[in-house]
Amino acid sequence: MASFVVSLVLLSALMHASWNAFLHLSGDRLWLLGMFSIPYLAVSAVGVCVLPLPAPESWPYIAASAVLELAYCFTLIRAYRSGDFGQIYPIARGLSPLLVFAGAFAFAHEAMRPLAASGVALVSLGIMSLAFRRGMRFSGESVPYALLTGLFIAVYSVIDGLGARLAGNALSYIMWVYLLWNVPQFIIVCKLRGGVAQMFASKSNAARGMIAGLLALSAYCLVIEAFRYLPIATVSALRELSSIFAVLIGWLFMHEKLTARRMIACALVTCGAVLIRL
Repeated sequence: MASFVVSLVLLSALMHASWNAFLHLSGDRLWLLGMFSIPYLAVSAVGVCVLPLPAPESWPYIAASAVLELAYCFTLIRAYRSGDFGQIYPIARGLSPLLVFAGAFAFAHEAMRPLAASGVALVSLGIMSLAFRRGMRFSGESVPYALLTGLFIAVYSVIDGLGARLAGNALSYIMWVYLLWNVPQFIIVCKLRGGVAQMFASKSNAARGMIAGLLALSAYCLVIEAFRYLPIATVSALRELSSIFAVLIGWLFMHEKLTARRMIACALVTCGAVLIRL
């Protein structure tokens, strides 16, 4: 069972890197964020109607997660304003393994074995090595926003890991998070982009945006399910293999340089993931 769950998390990592590539390449990232919301709203509206209500004790977690997801999305599109995809995406993911490890230890009382803890450290070290130049200076104006994005990821990962367990039904939990996060997000984007009609001015672009939204939605549903079977910190760290996928996507499809630093960072992430699995 554990190996199957790990495979689901790795599939989620690939899907996550793919939808972020859509976002990075978009000429209007704010508009695309609005398109992302449509699959979330459609699926979550059905989900909350047919699934049982989450347990009462999980509702504070649902509300907190929705607010954090909204903040995460807007800091992410700001982080993508400049910088290579193969740099900004790994940085945005890089804070979360260590912070989730600390949060899961403090709030969920999850203790990791030494090999797994070493793996989490290697994953974070490999990814964060992309954030700095010599002298520990940020390597780009978008890096602080990428780091802030990573902080949001870590906090909502811990909250979701705890909330999904309290809810009684992990899928019901995430459906409510999706609904409460994407209603305000879609309204905000529509107001900033001239209304609903303007959002659908190009049907082909709208379709591509919604496909990317489906990838994003599916990726996190897999993670929420994995939280039921594996430690929160383990799931979070395994998800960071998405950074390797991001570097490869940037090299293959965006003609970004595959530098020695990025290759070493990928090697550290891979070794860390192996230690976590062991």
